[in-house]
Amino acid sequence: MLVQPFFLESAGHRCFALYRGPEGGASRHVLFVPGFNEEMNRCRSMLTFAATALAQQGIGSLVLDLHGTGESEGEYADARWDIWLRNLSDAVAWLESRGACVALIGVRLGAVLAADWLRAAPPSPARGFVLWQPVVDGKSYLNQFLRIRIAANMDRSDLPKETTQSMRDQWARGECVEVAGYAVHPDLAQAIDQRRLAALVPPAGTAVSWLSHLNAATGGATPAESQVMAAWREAGLAVDAQCFEGQAFWQVHERATAPDLVDRTCKLLAS
Repeated sequence: MLVQPFFLESAGHRCFALYRGPEGGASRHVLFVPGFNEEMNRCRSMLTFAATALAQQGIGSLVLDLHGTGESEGEYADARWDIWLRNLSDAVAWLESRGACVALIGVRLGAVLAADWLRAAPPSPARGFVLWQPVVDGKSYLNQFLRIRIAANMDRSDLPKETTQSMRDQWARGECVEVAGYAVHPDLAQAIDQRRLAALVPPAGTAVSWLSHLNAATGGATPAESQVMAAWREAGLAVDAQCFEGQAFWQVHERATAPDLVDRTCKLLAS
């Protein structure tokens, strides 16, 4: 397998990228769009697993650290949604200079970013969209992220008690809010707050595959996910919904994988 680490010039910065593909080269490629903050790190082993499996069936893949994240230039406080969208444009252009970018694979909040990018991207009937356990509501997701800081400081009697609203007030004053070592700028927070997956309908003709972790309570996707899929179908998209079994790898600190998700992704892209 070919493994090629490099820095991609994008939006005036250098983004770390890692390409994996078959030794003999590939004409078909996919772009992985990573998750948010610590979820990005928790998902790295899954992306390696998936990229290796795809290379074995002749498909190349690119994993990109967005500006201000991972090994890319900039601090997390420098991260902005519009810069991330430009990072995706440059990554897709890099892949398309070497063949076809046949799909974007969006992981968690990365699925929201990918959907936002696809909505404004030049139409491409050959491009698909695979969603891995996507976030459906940016504001709710961001509130869950803020609660990490509340939980971490719960036993600290030397610190004032905080709420999600008090941290949102910091953003309203133009201040960054740091949670678990990630300083989130108010502009990025506002952009995430405004994103609802139901409203980010991909272009007509996009082959959409929605892969949800098997929900024990419903036996399938969550009600919130089902509502978004229904909205996309009403807009004319054919959404292939599947559930995968395995660990919730984006939630656990130790390395975890979900082989069923990788198998399903490979079958979808092979077809």
